[in-house]
Amino acid sequence: MKKQAIILGVVFLVALLVSGCGSKGEGGSRGDQPAGDVAVATAVVEYGRLTGTTAVSGKLEAVASANVVPKMAGKAASVTVDVGSTVRAGELLVSLDAPELAAAVELAEAGLSKAKNADLPSLQSQTEAGVVNARAALESARINFTNAETDYRRMKELFNAGVIPQQQLEQAEKGFNLAKTAYETAQNNLQTAENNANIVNKNTVPETIRLFEAQLNQARVAFANSKITAPISGVVTARNINPGEMASPTQPVLTIVNLDKLVVQASVSEDQINNLKTGQKVQVKVGAVSEEPFQGAVTNIALAASPVTKAYLVKIQVPNPQHVLKPGMFAEVELPGKVREGVFVPRQALSKNNEVWVVSQGVARKKEVTVGESDGEKVIINTGLTVGEEVITSGQEYLTDGVGVDVKN
Repeated sequence: MKKQAIILGVVFLVALLVSGCGSKGEGGSRGDQPAGDVAVATAVVEYGRLTGTTAVSGKLEAVASANVVPKMAGKAASVTVDVGSTVRAGELLVSLDAPELAAAVELAEAGLSKAKNADLPSLQSQTEAGVVNARAALESARINFTNAETDYRRMKELFNAGVIPQQQLEQAEKGFNLAKTAYETAQNNLQTAENNANIVNKNTVPETIRLFEAQLNQARVAFANSKITAPISGVVTARNINPGEMASPTQPVLTIVNLDKLVVQASVSEDQINNLKTGQKVQVKVGAVSEEPFQGAVTNIALAASPVTKAYLVKIQVPNPQHVLKPGMFAEVELPGKVREGVFVPRQALSKNNEVWVVSQGVARKKEVTVGESDGEKVIINTGLTVGEEVITSGQEYLTDGVGVDVKN
């Protein structure tokens, strides 16, 4: 009897172990799927009409912006604005250090004054002295330029050899650029002085006056180029220069953006494009700023579709008097569309592969459908569903074809 009891106990224990292993394997095959019926939410397939609006998205951009680039190279003497500063068109932003240009204006003014007073002998003596001084200044500038060039090349070799830091090389490069600019200016000044001497020695007083007037205008224009002003009204969004740094005609020193009006660029389909007109008012939603929509107006409509996207580009302008909207913000535009009737389901019921799950006799069944237009909340189903069917709108990630479902709406 004891032997039989022991045998029965072993058999019972083995049965328990086998049962436990089998249960674990079955649960593992379902992954994270809940045991029993899957809890889902559903909606009934209906026939009706969409709202007639279509939502398209895009990013806000500035209508007017400008990268401010100087017309001449030079060292910045002063910068009057910073990021966030509000400026008006024509306002002074940056002054370049250009004493030689200011001197050229004074020289031209003095020459014109002498010519108008008909003091020709004195004017001839003055212009000859100006040539002598300009030649001496050019020789001094040439020596400085030669020394700066030699120093820059030596520093470049030392930097490449790892002997000096980059900051020391940059200082030498700045000194070279300044000396080069001064040398070129001295060359121009000598040319001007020689021209003045020729004018005075070869022309009558009236001719001399006209030539000096032209020269004065030219000197004033050159000096004005050292004053960098705002090309448009707006807000400074980038500043790339500080006093003492070199400005170059190849790089912007400031960026200005006009925030009074922004624009949204959106792509629309061929079914939507003919429902839009220039000047048409539309609603623009910017979730980062307000739940209430802003009013915009259609300003541009592309006449041809993009060869890549096959869509039409539309621009919607949005007034922004308080500057609460910023370039780069995401915006959603509600565009009017044709009223469409048909069988529709909530957008949540549709998968990326144009498939839906329906509830049939307590189990989930997958169906392939073809879709039509959407208003952002509902989608028209052209084929694959009929009115009255029950589609699953949440819990799809746990479904397999034929699995039981527990509807919890």
